[in-house]
Formats: sequence, structure tokens, C-alpha cells
Amino acid sequence: MEPFRITYYELMLAGAVIGGLLGLIPLILGIKKKNRKYGMYGFAGSVIGGAFTPIISFIVATVFSWLILRNSKAETLPTVNEAAANTNADAAVSDSEKV
Repeated sequence: MEPFRITYYELMLAGAVIGGLLGLIPLILGIKKKNRKYGMYGFAGSVIGGAFTPIISFIVATVFSWLILRNSKAETLPTVNEAAANTNADAAVSDSEKV
């Protein structure tokens, strides 16, 4: 029986597959949170990083997932100035409706 051998190219291919699986996390998050740019960058970075070593793909997927979640929280919460502007705009609309 021959010993089991794996070539460097097979190892890179296996890492890229692992990176692709890990890259699906930021890709799906990016699509759901409407931040496709970071999702695509996270997916591509995970695949490329996984070809070198799967640890890099894990780090890239984690960082881009964090960026997507951080930006989605920042966009959903209005600032104090925006809330005040919306209140003034609503008051102006209701005043014009009374005329």
C-alpha cells in the first residue's frame, strides 16, 4: 500500500474551499443588511486567504462580518439632529394641512 500524499496545489484548493464556505457568512450578512460591497469583499478575501491558509479566511470572514454588522447598526439609529429635523418637518406638514 502506497503512503498517502497530498500536493501543495491540492492543499491550496482545499483551503480555498474552506475559505469559500467561511466567506458565505459575510456574503449572506451583506445581502441581508444591504451592504453588498463588504459582503463581496469578505467572500473574495476569504477565498483568497483560504488558499494560503484557512486561518486567514477565518480572520477575514470575522472582520468583514463585524464591519457589516457595525455599519448596519449605525445606519438604523437616527441621530439627535435627524430626529429633531423630522419632528420639525412633521410639524410644518401638519400646519400646512390646517390651512
